[in-house]
Amino acid sequence: MFTKARLGKRTSKNALILKLSVITLLLLGTTITAITQRESNSGTQARLCVKDNGQLRLTVSGSCDSSERLVEWTVGGQVTDIQLGQGLIGTREGGTMTLALDPSILQTCAGCGKIVAGFNDGPLELPEVPLGQETPQIAKLDVPAGNYAILAKLVVRANQFDGIPRTAKAFAFCKLSAGNDFDNSSALLEVEDDRITSELHNDEVVLTLQLVHRFSEPGEVVLRCGDFAFGDATMEARNLKITAIEAASITNVFLGND
Repeated sequence: MFTKARLGKRTSKNALILKLSVITLLLLGTTITAITQRESNSGTQARLCVKDNGQLRLTVSGSCDSSERLVEWTVGGQVTDIQLGQGLIGTREGGTMTLALDPSILQTCAGCGKIVAGFNDGPLELPEVPLGQETPQIAKLDVPAGNYAILAKLVVRANQFDGIPRTAKAFAFCKLSAGNDFDNSSALLEVEDDRITSELHNDEVVLTLQLVHRFSEPGEVVLRCGDFAFGDATMEARNLKITAIEAASITNVFLGND
């Protein structure tokens, strides 16, 4: 009885050890499998220092400057999370992430090279201005804050007032201004009663104006033009264009003889 009982206890103990061993192996096998799967998808880990403006650099030591933040990128693995920095927008569809520059960055960026332009093909009649009075506004262009080179162009033409052939003269005067900066352009035009249609004539001219100006806040570019008539002639403008080209900085100096 003693021997059987001892054998029975030993058998139970061995069975218990075997069961525990199987369970341990199963658990260990599951753990190894999980680790293997995780490691196979993890790829190479890279540590980067990222600034607020999106600039980044690789760091070996794992330390970044006070103006940077440390991030870890997985190279060759599956992307599980993307954090968009300032100036970026993104959309995710399935496993594809699409990144783009935020358009508002360009709209608010000073010195980023914006071009603001406007036009009026006309024709529009130039208002007649008595001598000594201010020339009226015929066009205006709104621009954001920034440094600009501003160009304007229009074609001015003199016409007979009542269709009766006669020689008539008119003086066109235009002023382009932005703040205290301005430029003037003018031309004396003439309509002749005995002009041959096919020959060159001087009743039409192209006026060009240009200036530079720094807008510390949103402002406007104004074009003023008038007709100072010396006879029975009217004036019209067409193909009018104003273009403001932004730059990082501007310099405007006096051009003397030196």
